[in-house]
Amino acid sequence: MATEFGTNSLVPGGSVFFFFARSVTANFLPYISVIPTSPSFTPGEAGASTAGLPEAINQLGASPVWSRLSDDASGITYYISVQNNSNSTVEFSFVEADF
Repeated sequence: MATEFGTNSLVPGGSVFFFFARSVTANFLPYISVIPTSPSFTPGEAGASTAGLPEAINQLGASPVWSRLSDDASGITYYISVQNNSNSTVEFSFVEADF
């Protein structure tokens, strides 16, 4: 089951970086994605942003999730960046699902 969490705002042209720390669990593969919770008022089509991030029709780009295992292998940290390529402030949340 997926869980939506966090309510965030991002100004036009802005970008932000997030990280999520979890303990290591056997047979656990997380999936973290970004979803817009407000509409875009900027006309345009889907494409790639100047930073190489995917850009949806709502102009909200998110990087792939990177991960780093702790030195003692007991924890793992996931990193993701989000970019607003629109002309207006965008609201967004995260969705996490365990596979």
